[in-house]
Amino acid sequence: MSTVKDIYSFLDSLAPFSTSAPWDNTGLLVGNENSEVKRVMLSLDVTGDVIDEAKKNNVDLVITHHPLIFEGVKSVTSDTLLYKAVSSGISFISSHTCLDIAKDGVNDCLANAVGLKNITSIEEEPFLKFGEIEEKTEEEFVSLLKEKLSCNVLYNSTGKKIKKVAFCSGSGGDLWGLSKEKGADALLTGEAKYHEFLDAAFNNITIFACGHFETEIVVIDTLKEKLEKEFKGIEFLKSNQKNIVSCK
Repeated sequence: MSTVKDIYSFLDSLAPFSTSAPWDNTGLLVGNENSEVKRVMLSLDVTGDVIDEAKKNNVDLVITHHPLIFEGVKSVTSDTLLYKAVSSGISFISSHTCLDIAKDGVNDCLANAVGLKNITSIEEEPFLKFGEIEEKTEEEFVSLLKEKLSCNVLYNSTGKKIKKVAFCSGSGGDLWGLSKEKGADALLTGEAKYHEFLDAAFNNITIFACGHFETEIVVIDTLKEKLEKEFKGIEFLKSNQKNIVSCK
């Protein structure tokens, strides 16, 4: 019999919760660590639809990237997502920033998805990595990103050829300066602010923003494979969660 605690411990071995950012909230956020687990669902987020899907599929545990509880909670009333989660009887574990930086974590999966090679890290910023591609124009790189990530791409055109790429899944637009300092031609991330695009353009580095969801959902298949290999007696499902942000 496997328990919530067993799966928590395995996740901790892959991406230690102690390496999470100080502001983050990871680990077992709802549930009983001693509960038996027969079926697990993986999702990027906890939403009302995700909870309904988990209940429909008789799931015992939901593992998400983004935490269900992020900021201080002062009440848990029937009109809140947290109440819905607790009432479901399902346990919820979040592996957030610790999974971003882990080996085979979110950033590594993003690099693999778009074909970046020769991956390196820097001590100054654990959420930023660097890779290389065969030299491409901005337009060629955009086409590659749209194909591999099934995304829309926002970018500030500098006219530069792209070879060395800094990358940070999720929200990493503020890292363009460090990316430039380390010799990157471009920064690949999920989202960036308008002024970050402006500043990057002035400093001759291109930010490619491909969507927070699209640059992080890439980790789910890899994580599912690792869990299936470790826990043979448990069924692991992928949530049908879709990106709620639309662009037409």
